Amino acid sequence: MDNIDFEDRVERTVRQHVGLRYRLRGGQTWLTLTPEETTLPTQGWKLHVSSRAATYPELVERLVPVLLAEGCAFKLARSQRVLSRLNNGYSSPEAVGKAFTIYPDQDRVRDLGLRLADLLRGQQGPRILSDRSVDPSAPVYYRYGPFTSSWNADARGVLVTLIHGPNGEEFGALATMRYRQPAWTVDPFTGESGDLLEAESTAGSESPPVVLGGHYRLVAGVFESGRGNVYRAVDERNGATVVVKQARALVDEHGEAGDVRLRLRNERRVLQALDGVPGVPRFVDHFRHGSDEFLVTTDAGPYTLEEDVIRDGPYVPGGASDAPSGTHDLDRLGRQLARIVLDLHARGVVVRDLTTRNVVIDGDRATLIDFGLARYEGLHVPGGTPGYAPARQRRDEPPRDTDDLHALGMTLLFAAHGLHPVALGEDPDLPRRRALQTIRRRHGEQPAGAIGAIADLLSGDDDLARDAARRLAEHDPSTSPATRYTLPAPPRLTVEVAAEIADNLLADLLEQAKRVLAAPPSRSVAHDASVYSGTAGVGLELLEHLDRPGVADCLRDLLPFTVRAMTEVDLPPGLMVGRTGVDVFLRRAREHGFDAGPDHPGPHLPGADWKPESDDVISGAAGVGLGHVLLHRATGDPAHLAVARRCAESVLGHPPPVSRTESDALPEPAAVEPSAGRAHGLAGTTELLLCVGAHSGDRDLLASGAERANLLARRARSLAERARTRFAAPLAVSWCQGLTGITQTLLYAGDVLDDPGLTGLARELADVCTAFLPRVSVPAVCCGAAGVGNMLIDLALHDGDQRYWDAAAEAGAQMLARSGGTTRHPLLFADAPDDNSASWAFGVAGALGFFRRLSRRGGTAGVPLPDWAPRPSR
Repeated sequence: MDNIDFEDRVERTVRQHVGLRYRLRGGQTWLTLTPEETTLPTQGWKLHVSSRAATYPELVERLVPVLLAEGCAFKLARSQRVLSRLNNGYSSPEAVGKAFTIYPDQDRVRDLGLRLADLLRGQQGPRILSDRSVDPSAPVYYRYGPFTSSWNADARGVLVTLIHGPNGEEFGALATMRYRQPAWTVDPFTGESGDLLEAESTAGSESPPVVLGGHYRLVAGVFESGRGNVYRAVDERNGATVVVKQARALVDEHGEAGDVRLRLRNERRVLQALDGVPGVPRFVDHFRHGSDEFLVTTDAGPYTLEEDVIRDGPYVPGGASDAPSGTHDLDRLGRQLARIVLDLHARGVVVRDLTTRNVVIDGDRATLIDFGLARYEGLHVPGGTPGYAPARQRRDEPPRDTDDLHALGMTLLFAAHGLHPVALGEDPDLPRRRALQTIRRRHGEQPAGAIGAIADLLSGDDDLARDAARRLAEHDPSTSPATRYTLPAPPRLTVEVAAEIADNLLADLLEQAKRVLAAPPSRSVAHDASVYSGTAGVGLELLEHLDRPGVADCLRDLLPFTVRAMTEVDLPPGLMVGRTGVDVFLRRAREHGFDAGPDHPGPHLPGADWKPESDDVISGAAGVGLGHVLLHRATGDPAHLAVARRCAESVLGHPPPVSRTESDALPEPAAVEPSAGRAHGLAGTTELLLCVGAHSGDRDLLASGAERANLLARRARSLAERARTRFAAPLAVSWCQGLTGITQTLLYAGDVLDDPGLTGLARELADVCTAFLPRVSVPAVCCGAAGVGNMLIDLALHDGDQRYWDAAAEAGAQMLARSGGTTRHPLLFADAPDDNSASWAFGVAGALGFFRRLSRRGGTAGVPLPDWAPRPSR
């Protein structure tokens, strides 16, 4: 398929058009055409026209002149490649098929929709899940939604886009994967009222059960996707539980490979050839419902391997001191999967999509599912899962049995470590290298047993891989000799390397910040001023690099953007996702000589009627209070200290959580309790009381803070014990919900209260977090290794102890082990500023702050929390 960019073609058509003059605006995804002197309403009924990428050029030639003559505003996918991405079913499931979006005059919606359906009858395009069809024989759809972007912040500072009804009704405006209609509207094609549809939706539990294929009564959803859903169902003929897998028509088309329906047909073909093979589900049925196709198989079990590891922790090699007596035995799992794979190869099948999501666990039994990409009798469908598929498969080379052996190694490595392969960047062999480096870092240069066999599976040597698979399948891996393959050394992080990384990440941040500033209004990042995910967090880090070229210029552009975004969405008070944190950033920028401009009204003081939505640090009382302490330190204005006191009083008005609460969603062994953490729980409120008490000299607040600190210490000890087990989840050591944030609070409490017991406990928790680092897959500050690293730097600065600098370097090395790119210029996050990859919480700004502090041996963490200020003297 050619990739035609339509901007020039559409521009020529606009110039040739006789009638209303149009403005053409081009973006990365859309070409938008608006009649001059036309102002769009904020909301209304819109039309969509769906198209396949292959037939899209003909649709553009046919439809653009019609819409210009109609005189309405519209947008279209700017190229075939863009439409192919929209139609792939996973990049943006709710956007599948939306080749054209049309904003008609509301009194002409029905007429135009019917005219377009007549014009395009018989044309094909994927079904648009968020819309209703005008006519089943034409790819024309409609729904009610926003015409112009209207972003607001909710009471917790979270950005939402809402439309409002005539009586103040609110309706979430973003498209989803099902049709929704505001209660105050009437469908222009059916006459159906939105309030009736809402009532029917509310009474959904009384609806008759859905039966597909005449026999299969759906009882539960397993997986929802733009490419097709997966359900559990009961076969009404015999009561058996089955799995029903949907393939949506015309989604994810790839030339001769067809769409997802061809993959479903290939899976049927392979399953029929494997009938009776242990470890493979049995084919039951294959039928069409409308234009979609459905495959029915026997039910292999309740959880994928990925879900199983998340629920019950990693698998442990036999012979290890903490090897489980139950089902989480890595040797047993390796033996089962290797036998299944070798059996399939003996029958001429190469799976080509062996991943943690395609292994189903039922007790001590493993089953391999999903054969849509499999090769059999010389035929296969191109594709593969990044990270799990080897480089040669990603290059579309002819399938080989060793492709599955590589994927088997990656799957077993996830079972052992809980880490998915690294799949960042363009190097298709990077996942293999990073996996081998991880094995060496955790198990030495030449491990034996199951881990050694995994190393051989990933060696790239076909003979070694085949021998390893046979060892896993036929013998006890714990008795296997050490691998003969010398594993590559993991990246080594020195102060000099950290400094070079910081320089390169700064360049990345400047580039990403420019793209944030140019983001289209439809993207939330264009309206995000927050510390957590928006421009205030980026700006706070840039203020630490004012000696570097380009930083001051970037800040001069960032400040008015931040003020505009903060004002337009009416940010409520809040430290990390609200107005308070933005005010702290703007104040700090002013102290460095940057003017926020005439539109900045100055720091916001909540009115007397303001009540915090919650007690937490992210958007609630704890964060607001901490922010106003910092503003009081900066300005001396007593009104800020009064707000901080109000926040402390609000926190004291609620009893502290003494044990697990409903907010602690993970099971107790996971060692994750947001109710105890810094972002949403006890640690954050303790920090507020101590900070306000110390700053104001209020002994009562200090006493209350001390009570909470002692309660936090008890909960932290319990969490630390659980974090030492294999059942602990990666969030157990996070900044937001886990031990890293709790450690920072206890370290602060030990200083404020002159309590060596709390300080000593902080050191113990830091050791737990350091030991846990190899299990942390995320490099970010909020939930990952950079957050752990910052905490270790805090301790290094506090104690002057080199072992904490060494531990912080281990956190950095773990980030490099999970990165693409090179050691000195790592790619830590997918380069997507529109999706917050520049941010403090999830992206480059936070990671840069950690490497900056590591290389400079000091400095602030770059966020508006009390570690900015000198610690109170004892």
